Amino acid sequence: MKIVFFGTSEFAIPSLRLLIARGMAPIAAITAPDKPKGRGQRLKSSPIKQWLVTSDQCVGKAEKIQVFQPEKLDSDFVLRISNLKPDVGIVAAYGKILPKELIDLFPNGVLNIHPSLLPKYRGPSPIQATILNGDKEAGVTIIQIDEKMDHGPIVAQQQLEPSVPLTEKGVVHRGQGGEITSFFLKKTAYQELHDILAELGAQLLIETLPKWVAGEITLIPQNDAKTTYTKLLKKEDGNIDWSKSAEEIERMVRAYNPWPGSYMQVASDQLLVASLKIKKAEVIIHPSSSPLHPGMFFKTADGFPAITCGNGALKLLVVQPEGKKEMSGDAFTHGYVK
Repeated sequence: MKIVFFGTSEFAIPSLRLLIARGMAPIAAITAPDKPKGRGQRLKSSPIKQWLVTSDQCVGKAEKIQVFQPEKLDSDFVLRISNLKPDVGIVAAYGKILPKELIDLFPNGVLNIHPSLLPKYRGPSPIQATILNGDKEAGVTIIQIDEKMDHGPIVAQQQLEPSVPLTEKGVVHRGQGGEITSFFLKKTAYQELHDILAELGAQLLIETLPKWVAGEITLIPQNDAKTTYTKLLKKEDGNIDWSKSAEEIERMVRAYNPWPGSYMQVASDQLLVASLKIKKAEVIIHPSSSPLHPGMFFKTADGFPAITCGNGALKLLVVQPEGKKEMSGDAFTHGYVK
């Protein structure tokens, strides 16, 4: 079976790693071009390319995997892939929509691993949306790609849901073989849920791919009436609106760390910074019985900074002042509060 793998971000690494480990190494990996990063604008490879070059697991195998980094998926690129005579394509967080002429090269189609329970949360930020909306369930879906974004029929789907009452933070439960069996979403931050769903997607791919190629899977069309979409996040999405409830803002802090981050422009004379990123926070009840305007700063009894919200207040546990390293909330209080 000749597999061509399309992937760019860290989400794709567990799937590629497990394919190689199970003797299904792709003949080619398609990823984003190297891009200039940082102050020195040095070229940096995608996480997938970095993993192929540096991982011990790839020693003796990576040289058999051709790496392509096309700027465009044009006719010249399609011809290069056609010459490989591939059987099936796998997509995991590649970042581009595949054109029909490329999809048509694969006699067994192209499968896409998407970190949501489709048709819910099509688009580029499903994990953030899951946390932001306070969902109590999450999961991954493998679809057969068509020309529309996250639109194709469902090949396989697996849901993570609580099996016991929620704890104060995310907890992973595993079966005897190490597979993920349940996951609690309360207090879960983006990176943790990202990693869990990436691993779950890889497991589901390995279970599904042989059955798919053998023609043993019946496709299930997505219910378009239940479709919801997510958006490409921008920097301004991280600007906190303190008129929202403390619960909403706390979820935003977890969903948007590290990108775009949750930040506030400081207008209070009490604080010695112009802007502040909030990295971790918790919902509290303001001790005062009198009504307060949203966005007002106060200190908690244990010396942490807190901000009033439209409903409730937010205790800032970890923050990052503009131009500084992140620090605990109480350290911020001692150094940046009058």
